[in-house]
Parts: sequence; C-alpha cells; structure tokens
Amino acid sequence: MRSSRASVANDGPRASSVDFDDLIIGAGMGGLTTAALLAKSGRRVLVLEAHDVPGGYAHTFKVRDFRFCAQVHYIFGCGEGETIHRALVALDLADQVRFTQLDPEGFDHVVVGSERVRIPNGLAKHRDRLIRRFPDAREPLTRYFEVISTLGDELSTLDDVPRGLSLSLVPALVRHRHLVRYLKSTLADLFDQVRMPALLRAILAGQCGDYLLPPRDVSLLLHAALVCSYDRGAYYPEGHYFQLVEAITDVVRRAPGCAVLLEHEVARLEVEDGRVVAAVARNGSRFTAGRFISNVDPKRTAELAGPAWQRDARDDRRLDYEYSSGTFTMYLAVKGLDLRDHGFGSFNVWHYPHADLDRTYDDQLLRGDLSDPWMFLSTPTLHSPAPGLCPEGHQLLVVATSCDHAAWSALRRRDRRAYNHKKRRVRETLLDVLEARYIPGLRQHLALQLCGTPATNERFCGAPAGNSYGAALTPRNMGMGRGPYRTSLDNLWMVNATAGYPSVAGTIGAGLKLHAELSGG
Repeated sequence: MRSSRASVANDGPRASSVDFDDLIIGAGMGGLTTAALLAKSGRRVLVLEAHDVPGGYAHTFKVRDFRFCAQVHYIFGCGEGETIHRALVALDLADQVRFTQLDPEGFDHVVVGSERVRIPNGLAKHRDRLIRRFPDAREPLTRYFEVISTLGDELSTLDDVPRGLSLSLVPALVRHRHLVRYLKSTLADLFDQVRMPALLRAILAGQCGDYLLPPRDVSLLLHAALVCSYDRGAYYPEGHYFQLVEAITDVVRRAPGCAVLLEHEVARLEVEDGRVVAAVARNGSRFTAGRFISNVDPKRTAELAGPAWQRDARDDRRLDYEYSSGTFTMYLAVKGLDLRDHGFGSFNVWHYPHADLDRTYDDQLLRGDLSDPWMFLSTPTLHSPAPGLCPEGHQLLVVATSCDHAAWSALRRRDRRAYNHKKRRVRETLLDVLEARYIPGLRQHLALQLCGTPATNERFCGAPAGNSYGAALTPRNMGMGRGPYRTSLDNLWMVNATAGYPSVAGTIGAGLKLHAELSGG
C-alpha cells in the first residue's frame, strides 16, 4: 500500500536559517489543528511531516482511480457546538467542511452469530429495544445503561475539574464521584456487577474494535466515553476525509510566514539548557523556533531529544505505557453489485463469530489465530454520495480486524515472501467469511483488493508497534487527567492520542485545548 503524493507538497520557506514562532512535529490531526489555530492567530508556524501526505491515520491514499482513508471510518463530535464543529468554526471552515450523519436508527449493526442488533442514537431507545428483545434481561440492562449514562454525564464536565491539589478539588471530585469509583474498572467489571448475560455482553461491547480491546481489558470510562459520544451522532465527512484534512492543512499553508513540509521526518531535537533550540530532519535540514509541539508518540519524542531529556517524576508516569494493538485492514473496490442489496448502508457492521469476545481477542492477538476472526465492515461510498473515492459503477468496502504487531513485523523483516503469503492467507479467510455470511460471489466483483498490517501502520504512519490508538486503552493508561501537556523541556509540548485521547475528535480536541492554554484562553 503506497500513499499518493500530496497535490501541494513541500511548499513554503525551506532555508535552515528561517526562524518560526512554533514548530509542530507531525501532521496528525492534533498537530494540524494546533498549527492551524496558531497560524490563524498570526504566529509563524512550521509543520514537519515524515509522510508524503498530512493527516496521520486520517490521511487518504490513492491507488489507480480509488481513494481510501487509511484508518478512520466514522467519527463523533461533529454536531453543532461539539469538538470538531467548534474547531472548524474557529478556523472559519464550518461552511466548507460539512458532515453527514449515519443512520440514527442504527449507525452500527452488531452481528453475533445469528443475531443482528442495530445501535441507534439515544441510549434510552437502545435500552428499550434490547429489553423488548431480551425481556429476561431487563434488570441488568437497566442497571448497565444507568451507569453508562451517569458516567457519560460526568465525563462531559470533566474539563471543570481543577488541576493540582487544592480545596476546590474536593467538590469537583464529589460531582465526579462515579468516575472516581470506576476509574480502575473494566467493562467486564460492570458486566459482572450487573450480571449481564453472555450474548448481551457481546452486543453491548460490539463496538470494541473502536478501542481494540475486549471487555476484560478495556477501561470502563473509555467505553462509556465512546458509547456516549457516538450516541450524540455518528458522522462521515460529506467531502470525505481528504477534504477535512486538506482544509485544515490549507489554513497553515495560506497563512503568512507559515509552511507545511512533507517528507521531512525529524531525526533529532537539539537541546540546550533544558530548551529545544532546533529540529533536524533526516535530510539534514535544520529548523529553529521559539516553541516546539510534538504530535509524535511521547516515547518517540523523548528519544528525539536523547540524553538531554532529563526525565522527572511526571515523565516516569507519562512515558510508562504499553501500546494498543494494530489492525489487519483490507481495502476493497467492487463493481457490478450494489452493497445495499447485501445488508449494507449508511452504517457499519461489526461481525463476531460467537459471544466470547475475550476469547476472540486472545485467539487473534495472543495465539495469532485469524481463522475465525471478528470483522469491522465499513462502506464509505454509502456514507456520502460525493464523488472522489472511485469511478462510477464502483463501491468501496473496508474490512478490519485485530492482529499482533510483533509477529507480523518480525516476519516482514525475516522473510518478505512468507510475509506476503501470510497476508494473502488472511485475506482469503476474510473473503471466505464475507462470501459465506454477507456477499455471495464477492470475489467475482472485486476491482481492487489491498491489505495492510500493523507493519504497514509502522512504515507509513510512524506508529510504534503498529498501534492504532497510541497507548492501550486500559484502566492503567486511562484517567481523568489526560490531555496535552508541557514536557520537562521548557518549550516542548505534547499533543497526540496518547497525550490526550484517541479518535479524530479526541486529537482535534487536544489541539483546541493546547491552543487555548498557549494563548492564555
């Protein structure tokens, strides 16, 4: 899989003697948002990106006449007054970048064995539908939705919690007492508490691919945040993801004294007296700035500074995490059939072979067994009718599942032929399931088929261990204090999925928050 070259690539100042007010390392959505907001406020901003397109996991790559977003399929936070909408308003892009809402009566369909359940907008509606379908589970369902709703309400006011120890912290903790109570809980802990039946555990955890962890391991707070965020609306950009990314990037490109330089991977940070003085790219270019902001993984950022990074107690906590797993992703273009005739539409489908999601994840991540995988199925050409993704008469289908990075990466280094053979074997397994359960004769209609592994994520997106969400979203790595932060180096800040929260809304939100802090807002 190879990304297309950006239509406007390495534009702007290039001389190594140029000084900038702010230098952003990495053009993921957190870095781009921060850069665009700073550029709009009149600061001279430089963005250095290793890839040949901006956007991080939201970037779009092109193969022949087909375009695919690398890893993002649907998003939340696009409604009026919500995170992404607020950022676009601040950048004067709200009229240019619009979103279509996925089917509110079932934006996600969860298939567990022979059962298929639609997840609608409205927690009460979702609860009541499940109670009508599974009347014997009324009590556990009622208790589950009560806890999720309460956590969602408290999470929505989390920014009101003061930082540091002070008397004002006490009433804030009282107002958020349920978050404190469940801070170290997993989703399975809540299921056990309410005695949720096995099938309903799988249905209620059906979106677990959105955090790539089974109920046993995922933070309950993260699960509640995701459920409640999508409950307010699941969205897709009307002009597709490349329009969203390009619109934000262009705010920087068009601002006086600003630039976005692609294919400029930062190799090291020069540090003097506890401050970053320059970023040096692998091509030898050296760039200076008064302030540096990293959209790169925090551990990788510390490595860029080398021995000059004097870790303190905060860094010991902030840099102590394990990565989320990666995905095996299959990008398909079909011709001569309409996916709507096979159960697809303005929604996604989550396929599980059985109700034991913990065992499914163990099979795939620990035992490397993808013979009977869970699958996420998304149809971007059915989410927006806007042209630009594929030729007329074609539709796109993206299929993803979880897999272990270490095995794939080691095999690719050791034996490329064996690596490619394994990719083909997994691809054929996924196609077998698709033909048996959803689209008979699919192979006869394939105009294009591509596959990516966690090793692909590492190569093209610079994702350590091929991760999809930064730090693994376990209770250990989650908390109420995550967000962009100033590092132990005086003029270096972190803004990315691990410093804040994953997802497009999470990283854009981190950019909004960091800009507000830097601007004294």
